This record gives sequence, C-alpha cells and structure tokens, in this order.
Amino acid sequence: MDPVARLIAIEEIKQLKARYFRLMDSKQWGPLRDVFADDAVFDARASLSIDGNGESGRAAESNEWVYSGGDVIVDFIQAAIGTQRTVHHGHCHEIEILSDTEARGVIAMEDQIWDETGATLTLHGMGHYHETYGKDAGAWRIVNSRITRLHVILGE
Repeated sequence: MDPVARLIAIEEIKQLKARYFRLMDSKQWGPLRDVFADDAVFDARASLSIDGNGESGRAAESNEWVYSGGDVIVDFIQAAIGTQRTVHHGHCHEIEILSDTEARGVIAMEDQIWDETGATLTLHGMGHYHETYGKDAGAWRIVNSRITRLHVILGE
C-alpha cells in the first residue's frame, strides 16, 4: 500500500473509533450501528472485571458478554448503559494496516459511568480495545472488538 494511502486508512480508523465513543456516550444508537460490520463480534467479558472472570456480584455479570452481529452488539450496548451518564475516551491508537481492506489495532481506553442523575459513579475502568477492522463499500467498520482491563473500580 502506498504510504499516503496507509496514513489515510489509519486516520479513517482513528475517526471510526472516535465516532464509536461519541455515539455511545451521546446515546445515538442508529448511527452507532454503522460503526460495526454486519458480522462483527464484540467480546465485553472484561467490562466489569480485570480478566472477564468476575467471581461474584457485579464483577461476574459480564463473564458471558460476547455478542455477534452489528444489530445485536448495539442492542447490547444500549441495554448495558441505557440512560446512564457515560464518558469513554480512547488514546494512543496503534493501527496496523494489513491490506486495502483489513487492519488491526489496539486502543488504550478509560471509561466512567454514573447513574442517571450523574451523582453516583458506578464504574471507572482503564484498559484497551483489541480490534480488527474491515473496509466495505468504501468505509471502515469494526469487525472484532475485545475489551481488556488494567484496572476497574465498581461503585454502587
């Protein structure tokens, strides 16, 4: 791939991930669907624990959170955060272009979730998204996404 085309692809993928965070936090479920490939897989088992093997309570809720299909993924995200106040940040994008239509990346992340009133912090986590991307009909989409955690604090 031409170096300029490679840089453009990397920037388009960075924009894709930024859109994911913004649309999720602003609760724009319809446009969020366009971020994912039709056959995407989202592995969110580590959403509430370090390793996705929470032993009890809220930490164990996410132990089985693996979802397939763009519609199913967005439905899951909507159900999981609903009307709670959320802030997700992505940093330090490491994107590797594998071909004109395939890429993979690791994005450092931090997320905070409060109850609907914004008064009670219910989750503060740090970790990474490990992803693959595909370009179809001129647009990059997330094909596989897996959350890993370095630290997670669960509130009420």
